[in-house]
Amino acid sequence: MSLKARAREKVERAGISNYTFDHDVLVMCGVRYTLAACNCGEPDCDGVRLERNAAMGSRVLQ
Repeated sequence: MSLKARAREKVERAGISNYTFDHDVLVMCGVRYTLAACNCGEPDCDGVRLERNAAMGSRVLQ
């Protein structure tokens, strides 16, 4: 499964319906998130990290 598909599942599982993708960048509420693979090894990890774009700061959502 692609990172984009995993990110879509993560967002929808959180109950968020107001989002879109600009190529491989997730846009929620005007904030852009770059998709990255997560290798933390946690048993409940879905394998994707949402990294807030550098222009907006360096916040990471897992």
